[in-house]
Amino acid sequence: MRIFSLAILCVFLSACSTVKTESNTDNGDSRWDFDHNVQFKQTKLSENNYHLQVIPESNTHFSNLTTFMMRRSYQICGAYGFKIEVLNGIEKFTDKQSSPNLIVSSLSANIECSS
Repeated sequence: MRIFSLAILCVFLSACSTVKTESNTDNGDSRWDFDHNVQFKQTKLSENNYHLQVIPESNTHFSNLTTFMMRRSYQICGAYGFKIEVLNGIEKFTDKQSSPNLIVSSLSANIECSS
């Protein structure tokens, strides 16, 4: 009886310990990065080419957006030597002074990984 109980316990514990693999992350679904407090969308355009859109939360600084974009580009490509073509979202140094209630737009870029 004791061996049977132990066997049942092992089956239940092994069922709970399955590792969920990350699904396809290149399809443009919204995801969150809580370390940088940003939401982002990553889309694979072609082999070694990606589109990354970083969407800020209401109090996220521009420096957090750019830092996240650099780190995520490195994660996508797996090595240095990638190119980032910024399409939208660069803020001017005086934006906060001239428009304190300005809604920050998303930072969008195309990333090209070196082969």
